[in-house]
Amino acid sequence: MLGQIFALLTAACWAHNSIVYSEAGKRVGSRTVAHIRLWIALPAMLTVHFIVLGRFFPTGFQFSVYFYLLLSGFFGFFIADLLIFKAFVDAGPRETLVIMTLSPIFAALFSWVFLGEILSPLQILGILATVGGVIWVILEEGARGRGIKSPEASRKRLGALFALGGAFTQALGMMLAKAGLVSGLHPVSGNLLRLAAGLAGLILYALLRGSFVRDFAAMKEPRALGLITSGALVGPVLGIVLSLYALSWAPVGIVTALMQTSPILLLPLDHYVFKKQVTPGALLGTLIAVGGTILLFSL
Repeated sequence: MLGQIFALLTAACWAHNSIVYSEAGKRVGSRTVAHIRLWIALPAMLTVHFIVLGRFFPTGFQFSVYFYLLLSGFFGFFIADLLIFKAFVDAGPRETLVIMTLSPIFAALFSWVFLGEILSPLQILGILATVGGVIWVILEEGARGRGIKSPEASRKRLGALFALGGAFTQALGMMLAKAGLVSGLHPVSGNLLRLAAGLAGLILYALLRGSFVRDFAAMKEPRALGLITSGALVGPVLGIVLSLYALSWAPVGIVTALMQTSPILLLPLDHYVFKKQVTPGALLGTLIAVGGTILLFSL
């Protein structure tokens, strides 16, 4: 049962991060959060790599291994996270995580198109159920503001598009990571390479925006720094380590399905902590979306 427990703890890490990054993004901006958190996560991951493998950096692998994993980090930790963090701020944590359930669906479609994997009828059913649940939640959220042309409604719709883009690019990063890990590279090493590429992309992006110094200056606010540090240690470091142990102790399908339960974990927080009304339709749509993902990855 430890594998299943660790998979649920990983989902709790993603739920935690969606909240802290959303709050931090409102204080200092989502792009600043995406940039600074990897400056905290990478040294921590270097330490984990040394503890697990006895060295700070993986060496001795073919060029293609580094290429696939660095490109995976570029899409997964740079492009995807910029979009996802913006969605956390604009659309909200739970809504973003619900839309992000499409990420493994996109990954399955990528595998079908580029790797020639054939989808079974039950897998297609899982895709339809997940997409249907996501659409349901989006329509349910839109129904609240129907007929009200407000900046808030427009911001939420734009946030949903950012979340969709994040799901797509995250799936692309997952597929590239799989291509790099088939060489026998340890997953901890793979995650270290991905973090390094993500940070490199964010540094270049911050320099081009002229916000490199400003991003660090924003860390003078203790509350924002605390939130970002918490998210960096819980997500890219602790969450990844928990997921690796979960995969070591339980079947991949079960672990992946349990890791998609973050939106469900956020429902009571939305209701009791943030005092948001969770409609029966939104709850049902979330359950359908997660249920579709469970069906797809339990096969």
